[in-house]
Amino acid sequence: MARRPRSVQVPPGATTVRIPAQRGAQGAPPVFVVVSESRPTLSSRIARALGGWVWRHRAAWAPTGYAVLAYVLAAVAHLIAPWMVYVLAPAAALPGLALWWVRVKSPERIGERPGRLLAAAVLATLATGWTAALVHYGPLTVPLAWLWVGLTVAVQVFWLVVRRSK
Repeated sequence: MARRPRSVQVPPGATTVRIPAQRGAQGAPPVFVVVSESRPTLSSRIARALGGWVWRHRAAWAPTGYAVLAYVLAAVAHLIAPWMVYVLAPAAALPGLALWWVRVKSPERIGERPGRLLAAAVLATLATGWTAALVHYGPLTVPLAWLWVGLTVAVQVFWLVVRRSK
């Protein structure tokens, strides 16, 4: 077989392709290429289009992806490590403490828009508190599921607004 593969021009609609013999391969067996003649199904075409759309807009929808990941990980932590609630509950206060620390130690770092930092701290505190509650009570608790939907929508809107105004 040659060191470089040769490209073969395939006419549209062809079902059989003849591959030319390679130099120095007199006794070599023929090469067969199997190509499916079936067209993609409607569900595979929809899945491909949806996957392409998600891939193109992956940065804009990152908070929603992280929210789904947080829900799944909290459900797994509820099953495997229910003691994790004792780590997550105190951690819910960290965003507010970090904002207070920055405001006290170096207020110039707050910048022109302190409302953004306050909103981000509040959303992070709510999300961490929600995660602690989900680990404690379980993923099938209806009020926590609705709180997850509300937080996901709020964080997604906040993300889109902050990205647009930069």
